[in-house]
Amino acid sequence: MKVVTTELIRVLDWRATGEFGIPGVTLMENAGRAVVETILREYGSVRARRIAVFCGSGNNGGDGFVIARYLHLAGANVAALTLGSPDALPHDARVQYEIARKTLACMPYSRESWGLTGRDGSPTLIVDALLGTGVKDAPREPCREAIDVINAANAPVIAVDIPSGVNADTGATPGAAVRATHTVTFAYPKLGLLLFPGAEHVGKLHIADIGFDWRLLEAETPYRLLTPGEFRANGLKPRQAESNKGDYGHVAIVAGSRGMAGAPCLVARACQRAGAGLVTLLMPASAQPSVAAKLDEQMTLPLADEDGALAEASFDAIAEFAEKATVLCVGPGLTTSPAAVAVVQRVIAEIARPLVLDADGLNALALKPDLIERRADNPRAPLLLTPHPGEAARLLGTSVAEVQSNRIQAALDLARRFRAVVILKGRYSLIADPEGRVAFNTTGNPGMATGGMGDTLTGILGGILSQGVAPGKNAAEDAEYRARTLAPAQAGALAVYAHGLAGDLAAQDLGPVGIVATDVIERLPRALARLQASEAREEEEAA
Repeated sequence: MKVVTTELIRVLDWRATGEFGIPGVTLMENAGRAVVETILREYGSVRARRIAVFCGSGNNGGDGFVIARYLHLAGANVAALTLGSPDALPHDARVQYEIARKTLACMPYSRESWGLTGRDGSPTLIVDALLGTGVKDAPREPCREAIDVINAANAPVIAVDIPSGVNADTGATPGAAVRATHTVTFAYPKLGLLLFPGAEHVGKLHIADIGFDWRLLEAETPYRLLTPGEFRANGLKPRQAESNKGDYGHVAIVAGSRGMAGAPCLVARACQRAGAGLVTLLMPASAQPSVAAKLDEQMTLPLADEDGALAEASFDAIAEFAEKATVLCVGPGLTTSPAAVAVVQRVIAEIARPLVLDADGLNALALKPDLIERRADNPRAPLLLTPHPGEAARLLGTSVAEVQSNRIQAALDLARRFRAVVILKGRYSLIADPEGRVAFNTTGNPGMATGGMGDTLTGILGGILSQGVAPGKNAAEDAEYRARTLAPAQAGALAVYAHGLAGDLAAQDLGPVGIVATDVIERLPRALARLQASEAREEEEAA
């Protein structure tokens, strides 16, 4: 699903009305009805329920008048609270106001109006139709006060298109901003709904159809929102009845050190649960016994050891093993000892295999970022980076605050600088590629904020890559190779989505607190099966 800027949605609106002849008042009618349908779906009957609809002085307010009218028809005790003079409303919004005022209570907003600040008779549901997507600055009076009243009310809040006060392009909140329980946005999600701090104000996001096939307008945007349906069409291929473990790749994981057995084991288990045919852990010899004791299905290979970490002499064994590996995952638990860093840097520069870098693998690259120029530009050996904001900051030579202030730009800068697919982790993790495309992930939950989740994602990515790449690594032509492989950016998107979905399944089964990485790993097969099942399309359409 495409994600749009305010400029693009403005152009699309203009083309829908100008080229296709759909009156703006019709789109407004459809938008308002879609919001009411969402309210009824989420809250059931509104009969006799006291609902306040805050209507601003623009087209967002026009949507509000439609919402108030349909809620009135559904039996609600509803009032449209207007800010600004009705005479100043745009034409379409004025039409909707004139209809509404003849059928329900329309009154100028004030802090004291309609029991807003009292206990008795206070609204039990609030609709925010104050400010639309075009507002960039801090809300001025009386909108600022109205936003404070909305946020102070003890009632769920439904935001129309975007919570008032949130910048629809950047997610910035330069002043007061509505904290919504639900946000119903139209046609496509807006960029600011997925960027913090604005995303914190959205609540549950709903994307509503308003009676026009926007695909006819062929909107060009580098941003997209991941949905389950795309992985049915462009995900892992169904397995053939006549197949064996060699058909699904062999992942080599270079990870671990003495006292750091947990991280490599999580990577290995996640890799296998994601579908890799074979998994081998390569680690310092002193760590190998403890790691091997924790694993059953995965193999281990001890490497030259120096004080519990990789010795520089281990590189030759890694390079030899890589000849039979499909994918390499490098980094978790390696430490940043000088010898281990030197080994990782040689792996990056010299081994032409699909490579996933995480944790200390990223730290080794950050210590020598120009090293990337020594890595061959080989379509059969893509590089995938999985930084959290701190690792991203080190790779870019900046601060975490700078990364978080513009996550899209940080992800794109990393992708271009290192010629890599970049997964910038966090809420709405970003998947960026060197061509400037960015995907937003929507799965996952706060219960996943526990140790080992990054290691789990690394393993999932390795497992998915291994299936997408195998058995084409020896294809004669790059075109033939690409035709039967999963593009690195799409593999990254699938891994992130499946990781979050498995976490959501864990939260459903166990509750929102106390989820650990192994809970997610155990639910990976269910998550991947759901993405391949026919119900995925039904879920997408229902959303």
